[in-house]
Amino acid sequence: MYEFKTKLVPFARGFLNCESEDKLEKTVAGILMSAREMPVSINKKTGICDGRVEAPTGYFYGTAICCFSDWVMDLAKDHPEDREDLEYVTKAMEPWMKHDDSQLNKYTYTPLMLAASRAGLASGGNWVGHAVPNFIDIADMGTVALREKIESFRAKNPGKDSFYNACSRTTEAYDILGERFSSLAKEMLAGETDPLARDNLERIIKTFDHAPKYPCRDFAEAVIVFALVFAFDGIDSPGWFDQYMYRYWQVTEPSLRRRYLEGLWEYFHETRAWNLTISGSDENWNDLSNDLTYEILEVVKKFKYHTPNLTMRCHRNTPEKLLMSAYEAVSTGCGLPAIYNDEVVCRALEEQLGIPPADSHKYVMNGCNQIDIQGKSHMGLNGGEMCVAKAVEFALTNGRNSNGKEGPGLKTGEPSEFKTFDEFYSAVLRQIEHAARIACDMSNACQKVYAEEAQNPIRSPLIEGCLEKGIDYKCGGPVYNHGQILIEGIADGADSVAAIKKYVFEEKRYTMEEVLDALRKNYEGYDEMYHTFKNSPLKFGNDIEYVDSIAADMIDHLNRYFLTVDTYRGGRYSGGCSPFVNAPSYGAHLGALPNGKKRGESMIADSIGATPGCDTNGPTALINSCLSFDHTLAGSGFILNLKFDGEMFRSTSGKEAFIPIVKRYFEGGGQMLTFTVVSEEELRDAQIHPENHKDLIVRVGGYCDYFVNIGKALQDNVIARTSIKI
Repeated sequence: MYEFKTKLVPFARGFLNCESEDKLEKTVAGILMSAREMPVSINKKTGICDGRVEAPTGYFYGTAICCFSDWVMDLAKDHPEDREDLEYVTKAMEPWMKHDDSQLNKYTYTPLMLAASRAGLASGGNWVGHAVPNFIDIADMGTVALREKIESFRAKNPGKDSFYNACSRTTEAYDILGERFSSLAKEMLAGETDPLARDNLERIIKTFDHAPKYPCRDFAEAVIVFALVFAFDGIDSPGWFDQYMYRYWQVTEPSLRRRYLEGLWEYFHETRAWNLTISGSDENWNDLSNDLTYEILEVVKKFKYHTPNLTMRCHRNTPEKLLMSAYEAVSTGCGLPAIYNDEVVCRALEEQLGIPPADSHKYVMNGCNQIDIQGKSHMGLNGGEMCVAKAVEFALTNGRNSNGKEGPGLKTGEPSEFKTFDEFYSAVLRQIEHAARIACDMSNACQKVYAEEAQNPIRSPLIEGCLEKGIDYKCGGPVYNHGQILIEGIADGADSVAAIKKYVFEEKRYTMEEVLDALRKNYEGYDEMYHTFKNSPLKFGNDIEYVDSIAADMIDHLNRYFLTVDTYRGGRYSGGCSPFVNAPSYGAHLGALPNGKKRGESMIADSIGATPGCDTNGPTALINSCLSFDHTLAGSGFILNLKFDGEMFRSTSGKEAFIPIVKRYFEGGGQMLTFTVVSEEELRDAQIHPENHKDLIVRVGGYCDYFVNIGKALQDNVIARTSIKI
């Protein structure tokens, strides 16, 4: 056992000095040492206890065991007396980090996978992943009852003591933290004179007199314990908040519960919590919105924060009052809530993934907008991405990179030899399947590593199926273990295929050889062709059946293909479209395309909608184009981002148009809508004078961010989106 002199890096000290060579046991030792020694704080103004593991070594849901060597050695600069210990930590932890990005690249990914990633064709797996455990379980039952539950399942699954020991011992971390917060509150209370701060500190002490060992009694206590558990897990997605918190809300005095809701909302924003879900339906289509649902929307309006990402579920019986409350929140410019359609999502989960209605109607969002069944699944984002536009490019190069060298694309035939559009289109579909398979294979390779190296004793007790089977959350323990691959460049790929079909095979305006030469030369010397392609009316997003049918066939084909591929954990893959911040990166990897995109340009579609600026026929046309897809084939978030002129959106006509737009899209079979409400003039001025627009919020992929915080390529993408006038 190494004799540490340092008091820094508690997780690493606990992990490394655990005498067992079993990684799971060592992980638990590190977790418990973190609970005992990591910094904790109390916000006396909000009453929230902050127990985040923010350190260069630790256990986080998104990285599992981590040791950031550069960060560790930065500590050594400030603590030279601890340098020897810290150098030992970086060396001793390295063999246990087989799930780390650098080791995945070195030992897990094949040369084809690495080449596909470098080319911007596909990627996958190197993110341990979001999920939505039942964080409220600790407040609901307490750790004593949870440990009894663990023991009851241990008795039913002999031979799995290592797993059950890890789950049971990990719950002790909450007890340790509760005692530490109680002691800290007592210390702070001794010299506190502010009445509100004193009340908050006294409530913390009162809460931890019995919790987290035993159940909470009101909303304030439930928030305090929920925040403890949520933070120690690593700040992920809160899930269906207005449902699991409602029984506490009902028994708490209105001013007190509103105070703690606002305090928790500020904490969510400060810590960048991911996705919180409200409203929705049960399997009988009863509306589940309640007064907490409306109160949350009021808090969104009050604070105008861009986080946490808020999802509002809608269905056939959603009250118009709730939709109007959503309009009022969106009209503040915060971009929240995003709106999901139960009618489509539940059907997709049931028909494509076999999830019964009783569970499909419990779906929530994790991360930006990936779908999970709260407390029953690990099917959210740790899958991967693929670019449809890049697949189309490879159909035009016979799998070679744009520089003519061998690439990660499939050999689908020299395009100059294609005699018909069908031959070319067959090559496109084969390249799309090839990219999809690479993304799935990368994800499965990582899922295997995570199952072996990144087991999670924090989450396993809080997700149904794990205790029942005696199987970890990363190893297929949850009830549902599906995967999700996100799709980039949909419109760009469809527009390019439409141009080839129209101008090469039908009108014969250009030969394939001429097009290929123009693309290789980035349209240099081909100005007339460039302008034809760039200004072609055949652009997705304008309700033109010619191009919309191509887009629908490509993406429906792709989504059906995903459903044929199994995940390593024991589910199936499905597709979605949530580009996060990655759209410009995928765009930059593209060569010249027949939609008029030149090599070096990063602008591509950042949702299922049109390439920014290419939808010129109004919002109804855009909606009709997007409804050409079968949204029930997408088991992940299938986003349509809409940008509205701020002044007009907040006008009487805008208010009157909002609900009809939502209903038109959802009744037509659309899955998800998000809204950016801002003036184009303000966006352009924010690029020039960012200091004057620090609070300007926009939708980016499936989440919101401050406009001044995103890169210029993303800013250009947002500006270029067509602004809807209503």
